[in-house]
Parts: sequence; structure tokens; C-alpha cells
Amino acid sequence: MEQLGLLQRNEGLGQGRFAVEVKHVSKSYGETEIYTDLHFQLLKGTFVALVGPIGSGKTTMLNMFAGLDKPSSGTVIVMGQDITKMSDDALGEFRAATIGFVPQVQTLIPELTVRENVELPLHFAKVDREDLQRKTDYVLEKVGIRGESKRVVSTLSVGEKQMVSFARAMVNDPPILLLDEPTEALDPLMAEVILGLLRGDNLTQGKTVFVTTHDRRVTELARRTLRVKKRIP
Repeated sequence: MEQLGLLQRNEGLGQGRFAVEVKHVSKSYGETEIYTDLHFQLLKGTFVALVGPIGSGKTTMLNMFAGLDKPSSGTVIVMGQDITKMSDDALGEFRAATIGFVPQVQTLIPELTVRENVELPLHFAKVDREDLQRKTDYVLEKVGIRGESKRVVSTLSVGEKQMVSFARAMVNDPPILLLDEPTEALDPLMAEVILGLLRGDNLTQGKTVFVTTHDRRVTELARRTLRVKKRIP
């Protein structure tokens, strides 16, 4: 497994310039070792693509950045906050305000409508009703699914559900977007729309974008591509 030293820059940058800092992180599941003494810093406003074979730990890394999984040892700092020491409640509030996450396996609530699913992060962030409606309308329009807002999610195709997940990740305008194989379930047109939105948010709003992918279109857009290798038993 590479130690991802490509992300560790010796440019004299001061504290506050990093979206994510990983300090001596190790991660194991039982006897299976995923990472050992991983250490790097991810600059704010960068667009990084993470590529590697199945089982190399790409999704695990995203989950640790989002606080959905904890390292076996070491520290993960996101936007200056040590998320490995946060309580579940504090971490939930921090995640709602800071991170937009698009998982590879959908976590939408099938019984709710598109709008109700997209609104969920705003409820967790305790946004008032007026702002909730405004932000939801804006992101539904931005992603191109406002016309589907009243549809129940269980009636959507796989690609349509993925677009809803994008809208939900973006609705609270978080500074960090984490995406796990985001174009895998999308047709070429939908994929181009999403990639354009990601690149636009990265360039014009300075959002940090971290994407796991096997899609060459994503690596061509990214400012940096990291490759991880799977350990061979």
C-alpha cells in the first residue's frame, strides 16, 4: 500500500490551509490490514481522484474522512477539527455542516420523495424553514431534477437516485465533497452534468473534492490523481 506521500507538500503552508490531515493512521478489520501509518495533508480547494483496485481501501478512506468509520489508531483532522475525538452527536452536526457525501451504495430513504430526501441534511443542520426551501429549490434546479421533486424515491431508476444523492450532498453548500465512484451508475449525459458541477464548484467556490473512481473522465478533471495498491497476501 502506498503511503500517499503525494499529498504531503513541504511548502511552508500554515495551519488552516488543509481540508483534511491524516496523521499516522492505521486501519484494520480483524486481521486484515488496510492502512499502516498513513500520513498526509490535503489542501483546501483541491480536486483529487483516488484510483485503485477493488479492496485497496478507497471507500474506507472516504468513510474515515466523513467520520463514518474510525481509524484503528492515529488522527483524522477535517477543517481543523479532530473528528476522531468527537462524540456521535457532535460529529453528526459537524458532518451536516461541513461534508457532502455521495456513497457508492445509496442511502436514500425510499418511502420519501426526492425533495424530502434532499432536505435531510438541512434538517440535521437546523436550517430554518425559509432557507430550507430556498436551498432545496436551488440545488434541485442546479442538478436538473426539480421536475422530479414530488416523486417517491422508490420509483426512480438507479441513475436518477444517484442524481438525488448528488443534490442531497450539495444542498447545504458544504466546503468538502466526498464521492465514492460517482459516475458508475450514470449514463454519459448525466455523468457530464455532474462532473461539470463538481469542477465548477471546485474552481469558482473553492470546494475541496475527493473522488474515488475508475472513470478516466474524472481523473482528467482532477488536479491530482492518487493510486493505491492492494496488498497481496
